[in-house]
Amino acid sequence: MDLRLTFRSLVWVLSAVLLTTSCGPGDFPEDPRSEELIVLDSALGSVDMHNLMSDTDIAGYQTVTPDQVQSFLASKGSFLAGYRDPALGNKTAAALIVERATAYRINPVYILARIETESGLIRSGTSRNLSKATGCGCPDGSGCDAAYTGFGKQVECSAKTFRNYLHDLEAGRTTVSGWKAGVAKNTLDPCTVRPANNATAALYTYTPWVGAYASQCGTSAWGGSSLVALLYREFRDSRSWGGSCGVGGAILTRYNQLGGAGGVLGACTTSELTTPDGVGRYNHFQKGSIYWTPETGAWEVHGLIRARWESLGWETGVLGYPTTGEMTTPDGVGRFNHFQKGAMLGSIYWTPETGAWEVHGLIHEKWAALDWERGVLGYPISGETATPDGVGRFNHFKKGTVLGSIYWTPATGAWEVHGRIREKWAELGWERSTLGYPISDEYAVSAGRESEFQKGFLTFHAATGTVSVRVK
Repeated sequence: MDLRLTFRSLVWVLSAVLLTTSCGPGDFPEDPRSEELIVLDSALGSVDMHNLMSDTDIAGYQTVTPDQVQSFLASKGSFLAGYRDPALGNKTAAALIVERATAYRINPVYILARIETESGLIRSGTSRNLSKATGCGCPDGSGCDAAYTGFGKQVECSAKTFRNYLHDLEAGRTTVSGWKAGVAKNTLDPCTVRPANNATAALYTYTPWVGAYASQCGTSAWGGSSLVALLYREFRDSRSWGGSCGVGGAILTRYNQLGGAGGVLGACTTSELTTPDGVGRYNHFQKGSIYWTPETGAWEVHGLIRARWESLGWETGVLGYPTTGEMTTPDGVGRFNHFQKGAMLGSIYWTPETGAWEVHGLIHEKWAALDWERGVLGYPISGETATPDGVGRFNHFKKGTVLGSIYWTPATGAWEVHGRIREKWAELGWERSTLGYPISDEYAVSAGRESEFQKGFLTFHAATGTVSVRVK
């Protein structure tokens, strides 16, 4: 495995750990509820600690509106009903909750339950705990990270963090703290829980204790993930959220081509919305999205390709808008979407073995010239990454058991290196070695195969199976 990819993964793990709200055994947070709310919540009942919420509950952001959230907050006498965040354009609390929840495809009603559990702000007329409304970046027993202080930042942090947990789970990985659907793990109560679904596993990652509202293990700690689940249920059932969502125009045409609600995307979960950059329009569906611009037309993105595109910043990221729907590769092994941002082309390719990775710009152009996944490099096994010296960019690839790469710098352009020559270059220290960056693709010579680098050559000798170094 390439150590650079391992390092990137480690950085993400450490970052995610810093954002969790976990606490040590017996070191549970102070109960933010008033005495009357403690009595009221005692009538909530209990939940199955293995199945706190469904995946549909978490994903059901659908068409919940700021007006509906505003009305809900007012009905609860919440301080948030009259609050505007001065750090975020004086937006109302309701607008921030719906905006940030929708951006990360998290149900706003869940965010309301999370806020009430962590800070008591939904049913309180005071501003107590406003700066740590969702408990995000606020490990129990220590202060909050200043980067996440403030109501809007707390909502953003909570929705984004929860979505990142779901990304890992939807890709078949455990979360940063080891939770996964179907895998037993101890909470901090302690109870042994086997999450029935991704939503429950993500809840225990965010708050890794059950609390008093699950009767299965006799715990008595006041809150925990079970209270989040029960408050979500109470808030969800207290009124009619959302409404019908509309699909029209070119997006509707593409949606019908894909089978409508019975097709690959499922039912709509948002009405048609304008993209943050103001250029395009989109609808989200149960299993994917369709994005449209006047230049690109309407195209669907779904599954792990969509998850990768989302992680890169949707249409505002490096890839821009989709220019194709998801298609099968000519070899029948993988799936892909093409994208475009300005004049720059890019793609995300997926296979069951490699996962979903983006290739774009001049590296994408070189890979296309080498005949995509049918060429000598095969499929990408990394996204485009900066080299340690900060000069270049690269993608790694794999074809069968043979590894390859494309490296690019402004001075050298984009060139491939693969197989035994790549192995030797890696041994020497990649671009930091005495050879520097590749300045040619691999080519035939009388001895076998050769690649040229800035400061020398690597030659594969077919007769001996060895690779020699020749410095310029």
